[in-house]
Amino acid sequence: MGTNSSSIVSKRSVERLYFPDEPHFFRYFVKKPQRRSPLINRGYWLRMKAVDVVIREFIESPSPKQKIVINLGCGYDPLPWQCLTRYPASKSVKFIDIDYRELMIKKRDVVQNTAELHSFFSNAESLQEGDILFTSDQYVQLGCDLRNIPELNQALASVIDLENSLILLTAEVSITYMKLEESDALIKWASTLPQARFCLLEQILPDGIDHPFAQTMMAHFRKLQTPLGAVERYPTTASQENRFKTLGWVNVSARNLWNLWNSSDFVTSEDRLSLNVEPFDEWEEFAIFGSHYFLLTANNTYDAPQPAIIPTLDTNGYPHSVFCSSRVRVVHSENPKGHGLRRFGAALPISISRRTIDAIGIFGGTGSTTRVNSYDLYSTNLEDLPITQSSHCNVPPPRMCHTITDLGDAGELLVGGRTSPDNALADSWVHHKYLNTWERVDDLPQPRYRHSTVCVGHGCVLVSPGRSNSNTIESEFWLWSRSRGWNMCTVEGHRPSAAYGSTFFKLSDTSDCSARGILAGGISHEAILKTSVWLWELYNSQGTKPFLRFARLQEKPKGNQIHTSIARFGATAINHSGENYVIGGIVKNDILNEAHEICVFELDTSDSSTGFSISVGAAAVAPRPLLIGTSVYSDGHSLLIMGGSAVCFSFGTFWNKGCYTIFRADTEVFNGDKPTKPVWRYKGTSNLDKVSRIANDSSSQKLSGHAVAPVPRVTVQSTEDFSRILASNKPVILEGLKLGSCIEKWKPSYLKEKIGSTREVVVHQASEEHMSFTAKNFQYSTKSFGDFIDQTEDGAKLYLRSLSSNNPSESPANVATDFPTIAPDFQLPPELNVINQGFHSSVLRISGPVNMWLHYDVMSNVLCQIQGTKRLLLFPPYDVEAFNFEPGASSSDINAFEKLRDGGLSGTHPHEAILSSSDVLFLPQLWVHTASPISGISIAINVFFRGLQPSRYAAGKDVYGNRDLQAYEKGRQDISKVIKSFEGLPPEVRQFYLTRLAQELNLAP
Repeated sequence: MGTNSSSIVSKRSVERLYFPDEPHFFRYFVKKPQRRSPLINRGYWLRMKAVDVVIREFIESPSPKQKIVINLGCGYDPLPWQCLTRYPASKSVKFIDIDYRELMIKKRDVVQNTAELHSFFSNAESLQEGDILFTSDQYVQLGCDLRNIPELNQALASVIDLENSLILLTAEVSITYMKLEESDALIKWASTLPQARFCLLEQILPDGIDHPFAQTMMAHFRKLQTPLGAVERYPTTASQENRFKTLGWVNVSARNLWNLWNSSDFVTSEDRLSLNVEPFDEWEEFAIFGSHYFLLTANNTYDAPQPAIIPTLDTNGYPHSVFCSSRVRVVHSENPKGHGLRRFGAALPISISRRTIDAIGIFGGTGSTTRVNSYDLYSTNLEDLPITQSSHCNVPPPRMCHTITDLGDAGELLVGGRTSPDNALADSWVHHKYLNTWERVDDLPQPRYRHSTVCVGHGCVLVSPGRSNSNTIESEFWLWSRSRGWNMCTVEGHRPSAAYGSTFFKLSDTSDCSARGILAGGISHEAILKTSVWLWELYNSQGTKPFLRFARLQEKPKGNQIHTSIARFGATAINHSGENYVIGGIVKNDILNEAHEICVFELDTSDSSTGFSISVGAAAVAPRPLLIGTSVYSDGHSLLIMGGSAVCFSFGTFWNKGCYTIFRADTEVFNGDKPTKPVWRYKGTSNLDKVSRIANDSSSQKLSGHAVAPVPRVTVQSTEDFSRILASNKPVILEGLKLGSCIEKWKPSYLKEKIGSTREVVVHQASEEHMSFTAKNFQYSTKSFGDFIDQTEDGAKLYLRSLSSNNPSESPANVATDFPTIAPDFQLPPELNVINQGFHSSVLRISGPVNMWLHYDVMSNVLCQIQGTKRLLLFPPYDVEAFNFEPGASSSDINAFEKLRDGGLSGTHPHEAILSSSDVLFLPQLWVHTASPISGISIAINVFFRGLQPSRYAAGKDVYGNRDLQAYEKGRQDISKVIKSFEGLPPEVRQFYLTRLAQELNLAP
């Protein structure tokens, strides 16, 4: 039921977006439509298209027999109404929906009570008893358990003539939730029908269960308690074909959905272009999704027509190989928790000492929540990096899908990029590596992203075609130099058709031209991945009229070596140790498997024809990286792969949680399995002049300039240890404490069960990612706890700060009495018992993707992270003047995350804390702070306690623990009296004396 509900909401989103001219039928089964992301919309469109092509061919193929379409595990899918609307031939077809009785009763009631659905059928009748729930001349509903084959067979035999019917059984991601032996039995039974065809669409594991997408997908379905039954036994299209043949089917053919997308015989150019009603740039994620789903057609008679999805020969494509001779060795270095999460940035060398290159950075890209213009820094140096940068220098604004090209001592050139898929950037910048400053240079004449660049010598950079918006490819090549700015390159002779995201690199041999290199792959105007490989030659690079010549290349395998394709989209091409490496990306039709993700290109001119060969260079490494959105850099000794991530359809986001150092296998840098040379490691994040460093020894952490200091992590063994932390009045993250069984138990489903799905809670419902208490860009909304949890898991901008269940306006929250059914799961560690002496309140906090407003608490507190990951920015009390707190207010409307990124908090002293499950943050009183969830839903317990004498706190109620001290409240009253005493005086006299009083207050010790 859960997977059905999610699926039809997504299909309703597709229906509303992509089918404006058709009647909408999902609307009757989805009460509250939701706009899904472009990736999910396009993925579900492809699923729906795949099944529709098979059904349409079946409906329109001639046959003297009665045609029957049986939808196994149909859910709320309105397939009969869609077919009856689209295809006139379907009027002679009978449609049968089958699913669990409970679900089918609900579907029957919707059909019965909706005239727009019921009116399609003649002689319609609803039945209350038995398996047949709804019957008509055109359509039947059966409430059957597909695991009970005799009951299923009997029910079908009672509504159709099995012996004299031509039957198509379709199952779209339904029978995969059955146990393997049960789904196999169903498939085998179907093969015994007199004349039957089968259409199956479900998941596969084309590159093994350890592929990052596969890991994320499998974990998602396990979390839903709907594990995929068949996928591990039948992980590939070939094994699925053999499955059906073994179970009695004769003609069987299977292809993955990415293959079908690229096939003009299945999805036309018009189909693909019709989807451009919303911006889309998630091609890598779309490809890996499509590679993990397949469409299979089968029939059980030898004389039946061939299936609709028999592969056609791609004469431009290249075969994939299983050649696995390893040319490299890979070392993984894990990042600190929550750090180094970045994709679609660009690598550049960084000088720390202003004399040598000390680090490699990824500039820009998108982090866990938004685009950034900071650096993630990596180094082989084991020491901490004291990085500083002038705060008044210009810095490129946040972007992704840009390029940075090394110009040697002249610096690096940044070109273009984008904010959104419809907002390409044209600005260009030179980064002076030894000064760590940026200089804006001539804008690119045509804005673009998803382009590539190469340095062609003499300070010149050649830029390949890219995208200027979600519908336009800029097909021109441009050449930049410091002295001449931008010049467009003309093309003599053959010109490759326009594509973006291509593999583009320079060869070391230049012959008689200025430079030569390779252009391969890319996405075309028709939204398919090209397979052509071209040799380019550049002439007159130092003049004002540069031009290019292109020649088509063919593969020349060496011996029995079969190559993997370099015709990719989104790959990184880089010269390392005199060889041209192509790393990651996606290829046409299939998954880019692990053995082929890293390859080496060689140009072959040994005979009269020019061709190329490719060596596969990858070696297995754990944990396995996802080579999408990564940044790669070569220092001549090793390759460094940084960042990388993908949204794995609706299953979650996978992030590479470390960096990878790659050595050539023929170099003597290993002693057994251990490298003898330093490997790359994450060292911190630099935000303009702000630097967040991860020191190897927490005791050695120092601030440099206005660094973003990581909150130190410590362990406490006793109450005395924690008392010393309290006395220091500095924030720390306490590790290794036992918080009780809540760490394992407090999953959303458990909380709904224990707290009660129907219990009403008041939550903050935000309209923006950043909540502002001053601007009130949120509303207080009363929801059932079950709805709140479900919507938060779906990404809704919701936030729960629990209140007292007995008297919310008068009493502080207390988890023990407010949530008695889950309170025993949480325990305050005995090392923190001193908190109980001044205990004020304990608060349950559950948050979706919203940032808590900037504020301070008058009481100290500990934030115990139970589930999810959370990022906090903290500022010491003496920074309070920077945040424009209104008199008497403890909240500020400043977005500290944004201001810090844009350099707007110069002069402050920010600290950063990344909290994961079981971390406890001690937050001293009056430290200004804000919080943002990093991954999914965040669940935490916040315990507030008094650290001062009770008489110091203001009398009266204090529900939230943020009522200011009595001395401050009295002082504000006194100030009001002082100001009033100057009333009636001339303005200049009044201002003079008030200024003197303010100066005297500033002199107070």
